[in-house]
Amino acid sequence: MPAVFEIPVFSAAAAKVAVDHGATRLEVNRTGSYAAGGLTPTRAEVEVVSSALGPTSTVPLRIMIRPRGPPSSDLGEPDFLYTDDEFREMRSDLEAFIASGLLRATRGDGFVFGILARDEGNESHVRIDADRNRQLVQAAEPYACVFHRAFDLVLGSDATNHTAEEGLAALRDCGFAGVLTAGGPGRGGAVDHADTLQALVAAERDVAGAAQARPHASIEIVVGGGVRSQNVSTLEKAILGTKKEEGRHTSVVSFHSSCLEDAAAATAKGAEAETVSGEEVRRIHTALVSVEGL
Repeated sequence: MPAVFEIPVFSAAAAKVAVDHGATRLEVNRTGSYAAGGLTPTRAEVEVVSSALGPTSTVPLRIMIRPRGPPSSDLGEPDFLYTDDEFREMRSDLEAFIASGLLRATRGDGFVFGILARDEGNESHVRIDADRNRQLVQAAEPYACVFHRAFDLVLGSDATNHTAEEGLAALRDCGFAGVLTAGGPGRGGAVDHADTLQALVAAERDVAGAAQARPHASIEIVVGGGVRSQNVSTLEKAILGTKKEEGRHTSVVSFHSSCLEDAAAATAKGAEAETVSGEEVRRIHTALVSVEGL
């Protein structure tokens, strides 16, 4: 099977376009929050997304749990460091979505979040906040939880206790089912970090192979950050190789792309800035299917 193709959506209309053109999983965010990197949607927004897809939809919904965007660059503060009040808000939102009955664990529904803390050995570095993340993962059971791109900030830290593999081990210990990552920080995104992504996928493939009796022992690597139709085939081949290579498969990797309409094109159509391009979705879906068939 081709790799899972996930699209972040900010409206019910975008969700419908994404699924109709080939998306196999959706990350649901608050309308208008794309510029902030995605924020927790309201219950009403999740309801209309669910209604747009219909009661028989098999497409998993992953709900963003993020109370605010990054702090002002003037402050020089890293993102994903939350106050006690913000953490309580995150937990309350997560529990409210579970109680709403809108999600189905059997479909693969779940949550996306990431909480960091300052490294005690070096205040300029960040680390995964194991305690807070574990609390949210446990509160979310039986729904899958994916660690947000906060992981890229951890990979960008040169603290010796935060190698890529050790970061994954920390996420496994917290109970995460996946991690959304570009392989590191920077505007170049996943393309600039293909080697790191390859190492992450290889590490998780080894874990999966050694723990076949425990299907959730390994973490899904959700590759996101600058993934486009013009580079997704090259990225997938660089990270996975091809089917002809022994053990190369897509069971531990998926791809994440916003597939937004070009701003000028959206304006010309009278569309919202967060409109998903059906054509771009189709192109990426086709590319992933083509690579799988090699």
